[in-house]
Amino acid sequence: MVNSMQDIKTEHLELFYDCVDESNNVLYEAFHKSYFELIEMTVNNILASEVVCDCDEETTKKLNEIYDKLVDIDFTVEDVRKAMQAILLKGFKEMRIANGNTTPDTLGIFIAYLITKLHPAKELTILDPLCGTGNLLHTILNHLDKQCKAFACDVNEWMVKITKMVSDLLSIDVELFLQDSLTLKMQNMDCITLDMPTAVFEEGQPYFPYQAILHYCDMLKPNGSLIAILNSDFFNYDKNQEFKKQVLKDCSIIGLVELPDSMFVAKPKIILVIQKCILDKKNCFMVKLPSFTDVKAFNQSLLEIEAWFEKNKNNRSEENK
Repeated sequence: MVNSMQDIKTEHLELFYDCVDESNNVLYEAFHKSYFELIEMTVNNILASEVVCDCDEETTKKLNEIYDKLVDIDFTVEDVRKAMQAILLKGFKEMRIANGNTTPDTLGIFIAYLITKLHPAKELTILDPLCGTGNLLHTILNHLDKQCKAFACDVNEWMVKITKMVSDLLSIDVELFLQDSLTLKMQNMDCITLDMPTAVFEEGQPYFPYQAILHYCDMLKPNGSLIAILNSDFFNYDKNQEFKKQVLKDCSIIGLVELPDSMFVAKPKIILVIQKCILDKKNCFMVKLPSFTDVKAFNQSLLEIEAWFEKNKNNRSEENK
């Protein structure tokens, strides 16, 4: 059903969304479960190519009529990912859950571009330790022309279930962990990417974003990278530069990207790029991205990043080469 190498067709995206939505409505009339439970039932039926939940004859007939619309359609992975993301956003709204940790697609595509600059090899291990619904990781994987071994973690059971459901629909193999990411023990990761949730800073208490970044950096292999979407005030709480000092013991901050204010209703955000190496020349690329819709200005920003990578391709201490 899913074809990864075709262009997105809007009618296919809408068809997949409508079928999942219709299935959820039929299942609700039969079971009156929560929206996420209905999505899980629908996805299980679609993956099995038959109704596997215990329904009466009339409900089964209605569901089969819906699923029959999906037969013989070559959906792309992006058709399915985008349709499921829209379904999940509807679920957040229905259940009155804040969806602030849903990463915009454009950022996933941009981070995939950064990964290609940092990791030219064709094979890659990649981890999202704060995966949420998995949209960031799925978007990145869909836009990388690499063989990726993917891992994801979240402390919320439903977020892990949702990531698993969408991964299965996209035929993407992701090893999932249901736990606090600060207890996650991974090693030799090529790339760790994440969208940091907003955290409250309390004087005298450990600041979660700093704890998390330091912990994740320990999981990187030499020359591995960490690419994090963070609130723009991220460095404001680093009293006496303690966090920065710890990071720079065996890593370098190689990039700081200021994201367009128009992307975020609340706090503006940045992308921080860290690499597990020591630069001979202590410099990094610093770019303020224009609106993603301003193609000319955006391409100019990419040229600045390209120029930095070209200039610094050999800028590492011998011990890291």
